[in-house]
Amino acid sequence: MKIIFTFIVGLLLSSSIGQAQNTNAAVDYLDKMGAEFKAIQVATWDYTKAAANNRNARKIDKKRLELIQQIDASTKNVNRLTAFNKKTYLKDSVLSFLRMQKIVIQEDYGKIMDLEDIAESSYDAMEAYIAAKQIASDKLEISSQRVSDTYNAFAKENNITITEGEKDKISQQLLIADEVYAHYNEVYLIFFKPYKQELYVLDAMNKGDLAAMEQNKVSLSKVSAESQAKLKAVKPFRGSDNSIRAAATELINFYKDEADNKFAKLIDFYAKKDAFDKGKKAFETNKNKTNDDINAYNKLIDEFNKASNDFNNTNSELNKKRNALLNNWNNASQNFTAKYL
Repeated sequence: MKIIFTFIVGLLLSSSIGQAQNTNAAVDYLDKMGAEFKAIQVATWDYTKAAANNRNARKIDKKRLELIQQIDASTKNVNRLTAFNKKTYLKDSVLSFLRMQKIVIQEDYGKIMDLEDIAESSYDAMEAYIAAKQIASDKLEISSQRVSDTYNAFAKENNITITEGEKDKISQQLLIADEVYAHYNEVYLIFFKPYKQELYVLDAMNKGDLAAMEQNKVSLSKVSAESQAKLKAVKPFRGSDNSIRAAATELINFYKDEADNKFAKLIDFYAKKDAFDKGKKAFETNKNKTNDDINAYNKLIDEFNKASNDFNNTNSELNKKRNALLNNWNNASQNFTAKYL
């Protein structure tokens, strides 16, 4: 999740005002605006922290609703402000920004929660889910830039010099959150494609569908190779933190090895099982069995037993390694967000 409220909030709250000439009223007017942005900033940070600790949008919906309530309260407070020197352009711009905030948090993120419900169903669904969050952020960023421009115009008109000061802690953390989630989403989407493709292979195995196994195994090899190349192009976070990229790389390498080497033994078991089932049926219905028939059937049993043992050993090995790598990925993701947020 990426939430862009930081540009205008940081500007309003962390800048200092200098060289003021007869600007006390204008400064007071800006201070009143700043108080509302500060309240929204705090609610935004609470929402962002909740998202960092729980990626399920529905479970953090309480914080989203609290943010909407704060936007409503701030909107009422700004509406009460009178025109400044008979001009309302700053007030109108702030109200427009607040309206856009509410639309995005209320409507766009409501749709995002619906998309989240089906995001795991396919790579396309996951891509749409992440894209929807980016679109929502882009809307806020555009609206934020507009009100920032208006704020600067108001300051210039009223002889207020704005000098960029040190951002407060919450502003800094919100900016960091943008960075963190941008990096995480980039890596996650690359990882998710082979992750989902492997599930198609496993589902085909559970159904005993040989044709689907082979088809999805080939696809897994292809998408894993593509993801390996994409991950190599992802730069470490802030130039040095390679934690989630490394965890994703280990998983994708695992998927590639499965597709190219390990799954062949599992698929061979199903082929042997199919041959065994047919041979057993033919043997049992044969009323005039010869020694050759018995020897052929015993050979079929031996081949099936060997394939069964190979299947059990390989499947156990893969399950153990897969679980370990997925746990490592989950831990790396949680530690990554916790470290910076």
